[in-house]
Amino acid sequence: MFFVIMAALLVLSARIAYVYKKNILDIIALSSAGFLLSMYLLAFFRGLELTGPLAAIVIAAVLIRTALSSGRGSAFGKELLAIGKELLNPMVVLFVLTVVGVTFAVSDHIITWWDDINFWASDARQLYFLNGFPGKYGNASPEFGDYPPVTSLAKWLFLQVSPIQYKEGLQFAGYFWINGVFLLPLLAKIQGTIDRSGLEKWGRLLACVLSFGAVMLLPGVFNGIIYYGTPSDITMAIIYGALLLAIYDQSAHGKVFYYVRIGLFVSVLLLTKNVAAEWALFALIFYLVVAQREKYIWLSVLGGAATVGSWFLFCFVNRRVAKLTGEGIKMATFGKYRAPENSFDKMRFFFEGFWQQSMHGDHNLTLDLSTGAVVVLIFVAIALLYYRNILGKHEVKKIALFTLFTGILTYGIVFLAHISIFQTEEQYLDAYAMAVSIARYCAPFSIGSTYLLMGILFGRLQAKGRKEILRGLAICLFLIFITADYTGIWKYLYGYRGTLVDDQTYYDDMVGDGGRQLLKAVDDSQYWGKRILVFRDGHSYYWVHNAYISKSASPVALVYNEFLTELDNKDTIIQKIKDSHASYIYVEDGEGISKELFSEVLSDDGFEPGKVYKTEGIIY
Repeated sequence: MFFVIMAALLVLSARIAYVYKKNILDIIALSSAGFLLSMYLLAFFRGLELTGPLAAIVIAAVLIRTALSSGRGSAFGKELLAIGKELLNPMVVLFVLTVVGVTFAVSDHIITWWDDINFWASDARQLYFLNGFPGKYGNASPEFGDYPPVTSLAKWLFLQVSPIQYKEGLQFAGYFWINGVFLLPLLAKIQGTIDRSGLEKWGRLLACVLSFGAVMLLPGVFNGIIYYGTPSDITMAIIYGALLLAIYDQSAHGKVFYYVRIGLFVSVLLLTKNVAAEWALFALIFYLVVAQREKYIWLSVLGGAATVGSWFLFCFVNRRVAKLTGEGIKMATFGKYRAPENSFDKMRFFFEGFWQQSMHGDHNLTLDLSTGAVVVLIFVAIALLYYRNILGKHEVKKIALFTLFTGILTYGIVFLAHISIFQTEEQYLDAYAMAVSIARYCAPFSIGSTYLLMGILFGRLQAKGRKEILRGLAICLFLIFITADYTGIWKYLYGYRGTLVDDQTYYDDMVGDGGRQLLKAVDDSQYWGKRILVFRDGHSYYWVHNAYISKSASPVALVYNEFLTELDNKDTIIQKIKDSHASYIYVEDGEGISKELFSEVLSDDGFEPGKVYKTEGIIY
């Protein structure tokens, strides 16, 4: 199924690019957005397995349409050859080969990043087994229930490379693909410039190879988590950059293409993370500032609003509310916020991390940029666009003011987050941890701004002479290659294999013997998408272990509570079960201290710890 889907995506993109005379790289990003939104729709009905048959229909439809438009005989063959030629675009070939290579390279990865364990990996795993979203109270990570699903859908797609056996490392391949595919519009601008550079064929090919490598390395300049985790923030940042460039690129396209692309990009953006609404709003402001305003923009806005609205409606109906969403609402509406005592300490570490620490968190023989250095470089680049006559004074002023406005808001909001919703997280009392956090949460500003400025540069260089083109290309490539995170790339593609045994041992230790017994008890498809309440002795601490167990149990949804034999009774246990909204309960108790307490609750069935029991007869 995976290969059929990818073939459909490429064939459809090639056909559209040929017919409408567009760069196929732009169209692949556009088609991918459409495919992701189609998968999103199917997931509501647990119909993701239909993606393969629908992709086959797309291929057939393209062939039929090509035959009908070209007629019989040689004309049909010539049009097929033209479509094939689109697919042989050097950048497309490089992208396909890179995705294949990365898929093989990362397929043995295991999940180690905490946020993946806590939600992102569990969510993708549940999609894999359920072929869609679970029903009410059925999501595998209840504390993060309203987190949007688009990165998980991309992971689901690549998990289909192994449709029979779940292979965790393929999640990294899906994450690489979704990031890479939305970098293609930037590559389209660069390729258009290379084609007008006056270089010979082999010179253009070399420039394409170097440019492709640089653009694929670009996200790692700003964040290194992408080489051991799958943060949706970076995906959001890349799509935001693609959206800004799409908005700016108004004069190059007709109205239908222009507003459809904006609508698709903003819809996918809003499905990356809840805070994407902030960046969608910034994108709308950017449109109002730099574009020729037309009423059609509201159709794009309506499409994005309908998409994210459908997600929040689904979450409301199925009681999917994230812990941080709830805390943020409480702080905003009930006046419960109090600045923590360590606010000034966090401010100090924030500034140290901003100016002094590497954004990507690794150390290379080349340059490792801090967030502050990148912010300075962004404004230097804006100034150079003016002084090199790439942009006029009026346009530069608009872009500079927009960048300044969004930058101040971005870094201000992220600092406030560290002393509000993250106020109890002591790890941020460290400059290094703060630097990594700033780089992650502010990535839409740093990556998005860089994406836009590079897109503007290469779009405008196409009208310049050979010398100006080659100078601009050389400077951009040099800056990326000298600041990329090669340490992270090495670990991502190969170095991780050296720690696989230790990582797996640590993971197994975190699950523990009690966790393995629990996983064995719930290893049945009847529990998929169902919530099981796990009771444990309240005298011990399990929270970190619970995250590892829950990820391993997905697509089963586990929630946890405690019992205290000296305090609890039948009524308190029943109330805990009711409050959990669980369909089943499980009691972990190797010492047998729970038997008397839970025998009262499960009097009709008898009770033994280590078994799964239905709650229906208890709470109704």
